[in-house]
Order: sequence, then C-alpha cells, then structure tokens
Amino acid sequence: MPFLFLAKKWLGSLLLPLPLLLFVAMFGVFLLLLRHKRSGMLFVFVSLLALVLLSTRPVANALIAPLESTYAPFEAGDQPVNDIIVLGAAQVADPRLPLLSQLGNAALARISEGIRLAHAHPGARMILSGYAGGEGRSSAELYGEVAVAFGIEQSRLLMLPKPRDTAEEAAAIAPLIAGRRAVLVTSASHLPRAMALFAGKGTTPVPAPVDHQAKESAGTLPLYTYLPRARYLERSELAWHEYLGRLWMRLGGQ
Repeated sequence: MPFLFLAKKWLGSLLLPLPLLLFVAMFGVFLLLLRHKRSGMLFVFVSLLALVLLSTRPVANALIAPLESTYAPFEAGDQPVNDIIVLGAAQVADPRLPLLSQLGNAALARISEGIRLAHAHPGARMILSGYAGGEGRSSAELYGEVAVAFGIEQSRLLMLPKPRDTAEEAAAIAPLIAGRRAVLVTSASHLPRAMALFAGKGTTPVPAPVDHQAKESAGTLPLYTYLPRARYLERSELAWHEYLGRLWMRLGGQ
C-alpha cells in the first residue's frame, strides 16, 4: 500500500502542467535533434503556448472558477454544529519560524475559518487532520497549536495526524461524525472532490469553502495584469490537480 500511495503521488506530480509541458517541449527538442523539424517544432510550440496561456489570469480563473463556485460560503447561523472538520494542507514544520509561517496559504485559510466557526459555535468539536509528509510535525498538530493560540480549548480538539490524503481523511473521519452535524472546511477548489469522498463513506457534512483563488476585481484592471505570471500558473495547477483527482476517482481510485 505505501508503494501504491507513492506511485499515485509521483504520477500526479508528473502530470501537473509545468512538468508535463516541459516533458512535451523536451520531446519536441529531441525530435528536432533527430531532424524531424516539423513535428519537433509543433511539440515545442504547443507546449510553450499552453504554458503561457495557463500562466494568465483569464485562463487560470476559467479553470478554477467552476470548482470554487460549486458551494456557497458557509454562514454561521442558529443551527447547531457538532463538529468542525479542517482538512490538512501543506506545511513546513521549521521550528525556527513563527508558528503561522510554518503553514502554507491554504492551511492558513482553512484553520482560520475553522477557528472562526469554533468561536461562533462554542460547543462544537474541532477535528483537525493532515499528516506530516516528511516534515517533523503534521499539519494536524500545527493546526491544533494555532487553534489553542487563538483561544480554542485543547479539550475541544481531536487531531488526526495519520491520514495522508483526502480519501484517507474521509475514511477516518466518517465514523466520527455519524449522526452529527459536521461542517467541512477546505479550499473551495478542493471541496467538490472532498464532498464526493465523504459521500462515498456514507456521510454528508455541510460544506464550508475557503481559500478562493478566482477573485475578480469590480474595477477595471490595467492591461499588465493579463501578462503571464507564476501565481496564475499556480492557480491553474490547483485546478488541474483537482480535475486529475476527479478523473482518478472515476477510474475507480481514491
């Protein structure tokens, strides 16, 4: 099983836009060296054009917006909440850094929303998930430390540092929330796949999307904002990753 997990992670990483398109470009260069000029130029041109387009704001937003608009933001209301689930995200457990600096942007958005909801529903339990992934501490542990630092009692926290991905998180958490009203906090682009995985385990938590990327300004943006940028490529990569994950689920994987 560890081999299959690592194989899935390697394959998923290699199929992301940057490595995939670089491999296509390298194949084109290889064809050029073999004097297949027309085919080589086509592969190089297509890969570079795709890379440029994926690095622009309109294309990146067009890819990720359908995912992020699936669920409306969760508003803490009068209905009781028994559990607040915060799914894991990337972290770098460097003790030389301040606590919040050890969490990635997605993790910061998720735990911040979880803490907000925990204050709005003081009787709710917080279920914090996410494994270490080679780091010294898991995201679940870091989440817990952040929650306590922002006024959440340690007794309200249930940390699950072993689940390695969303499928394992759903499998571990589903039995814990059976018959309870749970809110699921994760990135908006990731939420459709997460909800599907939880549904596959027989549970239907209330979706609470955060970390929205496809933000459109109400004003007129200057033309230079349409130039290719690394942050837009990262946005496209987030969407691409989710579409790959959904395809994997349809093929019978998790």
